[in-house]
Amino acid sequence: MDPSLNFSEVEEDQPRVYSVSELTRTIRGLLETEFDTIWVEGEISNLRVAASKHAYFVLKDEKSQIRCVLFKGFRAGLKYQPEEGDHVHLFGRVTVYDARGEYQIVVEMLEPVGLGALQKAFEQLKEKLSKEGLFDEARKKPIPEFPWKVGVVTSPTGAAVRDILNVIRRRNPKVSVLINPVKVQGEGSAQEIADAINEMNRVGDVDVLIVGRGGGSIEDLWAFNEEVVARAISASEIPVVSAVGHEIDFTIADFVADLRAPTPSAAAELTVPVLDDVLEQLVYLTRQLMVSAKRPIEDHRVHLKRLTDRRFFRDPLHIFAPLAQRLDDLNLRLVRGLNQGVVLQKHWLESRVERLFQTSPKKAIERYEERLRELSLRLLRGLGQGVVLHHQRLQGRVERLIQASPKKAVQRLEERRFSLNHRLTEKTRSLVQLEKNRFNGVVKNLQSLSPLTILDRGYSITTREGKAVKSNQDVKPGDSVQVRLSKGRLDCTVDETSEKVNK
Repeated sequence: MDPSLNFSEVEEDQPRVYSVSELTRTIRGLLETEFDTIWVEGEISNLRVAASKHAYFVLKDEKSQIRCVLFKGFRAGLKYQPEEGDHVHLFGRVTVYDARGEYQIVVEMLEPVGLGALQKAFEQLKEKLSKEGLFDEARKKPIPEFPWKVGVVTSPTGAAVRDILNVIRRRNPKVSVLINPVKVQGEGSAQEIADAINEMNRVGDVDVLIVGRGGGSIEDLWAFNEEVVARAISASEIPVVSAVGHEIDFTIADFVADLRAPTPSAAAELTVPVLDDVLEQLVYLTRQLMVSAKRPIEDHRVHLKRLTDRRFFRDPLHIFAPLAQRLDDLNLRLVRGLNQGVVLQKHWLESRVERLFQTSPKKAIERYEERLRELSLRLLRGLGQGVVLHHQRLQGRVERLIQASPKKAVQRLEERRFSLNHRLTEKTRSLVQLEKNRFNGVVKNLQSLSPLTILDRGYSITTREGKAVKSNQDVKPGDSVQVRLSKGRLDCTVDETSEKVNK
């Protein structure tokens, strides 16, 4: 027995003191013992998938919540991957996370409430593969029209394989059937189906592949909803016809396959055409071909008959008559053309001879002699005119030399000097007269302003001790004063001063 669970070890006189770890281990043991396997219903919240692929979430209802952990191993085995907000039933065990002292449920299985787990997983895988483009029509391969070897991947003991063989044998017994027996339900069936599809592709001469089984519940058909089967069908180079269950059953394999058949029998009918119908069609087409080919042959025969009845086939020489006439016409044109060519060549030669004659040395010498005489005559004429012009130019220069002699220059300079001397004398005389007149005017002005001129009119100037006497206040009786007259001076003595002036 776990010592931690032995509560009887508490001493009677002293209560036992647990450490945190001891208490946590004790509670964990109790919980794991009491809740080793439980089913719990609740809503998933705070779902988080760690890098380790472990999923952590909280399972809650209206009043409580429990932490849950879904380890990678259990999570990989789930057909349904939980999502935030899902209402689920989970199966697991209760334990305690020692590090935080929190109790939690270790989840081992999850099922959605309401929609079944398989249906939920079906929808999730369908959405995933659809996003990857595995359902695109562009990826689907055409089913061969006349397959000669059909591969079948199904259970060897089911009714489906018998239906497929019967239909193929009835429609075309010459078609070969290669059966790869697999388990179509239960553990490992999906992987067997996927491996069988891959093996069929390695065989190499299979024209079309039927993958299917008979009807059943969704659990029975689930192998055809597995991702491994879907990817094997998608990767198959052989066109695949899915034939799973009945017409109302849809699996992931139906969406991925190149053609979906509602039943295995229908798959055989869709894959293998009826041989008799094909042969009948071939006979019909052969007849149509012969009719179609015979009509133009007959037309060509009639046309050939018409041609062979024509005259030039009965008388072949008649064919060459127009050609012979054409040959004569061309011969005549050739002869005419040659004659005209000869005439043109003759004219051309004559013109060349004339040009050669004109360019002969004798003609050139005659032209040069004529040119020489003409130049000599022009030279003599030019020399005579040059002598006259030269004589006239010499006379002009002699005239300019005479005009430019020193005697003439001295004479011109003397005349120039005389003229300038005369102009200078006249200019000086006029300036002297002008200055003289100006001086006389100034003298007259000065004389009119001189005090002596005033004295000449009878006035006098009285001074005392060198200063002019301007008032009777400047002197007093007995003072000696000097009176300046126009001519001479008077030394006087003041007898009396008076303010009264006789007018």
